[in-house]
Amino acid sequence: MASWFRLGRVGILVIPVATAVVACGTDHRPLTPEPGAAAREVTVVRGDRTYPVTAEVTAWKTTVHPQAPERGPAVHFHYRFTSGDRWAAMERVELQACAVDDRRVVILCTLIVKDSLVDGWFGPSTEPDLARTTDVLLLPYQMYAGPHAGDPKDHDGYVPPRILSPGSQL
Repeated sequence: MASWFRLGRVGILVIPVATAVVACGTDHRPLTPEPGAAAREVTVVRGDRTYPVTAEVTAWKTTVHPQAPERGPAVHFHYRFTSGDRWAAMERVELQACAVDDRRVVILCTLIVKDSLVDGWFGPSTEPDLARTTDVLLLPYQMYAGPHAGDPKDHDGYVPPRILSPGSQL
């Protein structure tokens, strides 16, 4: 009887511990979406919602940065956002812009913000070698998660894609 009693205690402890391990091991965070198809002109999306906003790289060139010409090549690019309605004009939008090589491998990425500057820079840098840049592409997914992203009560569950790093394939 004493051995059954000991086994019963162990059994009673095993069930809650196993349940806690399973509960802790389950990840309830939303999945990170794929960054979307990169292009020189994209329509902005956020999850399953398409914004009436288009972003476009209008020009780019590999040059030296005027403030650091000794640090190697840089890529200077121009972009614009076009909104289809007034609400979209007020919405905060951040997208990834990436300098890529001839195989569409990312050399360097940065975030651009609607209604901020209309040009940006990658570099200057010799590592990664920005002289290999053959295009500047935008990714359509909204990177701004919203004003309540850290608040579990008000957050809408949107998780932006990861920021691409050198070597990522587009």
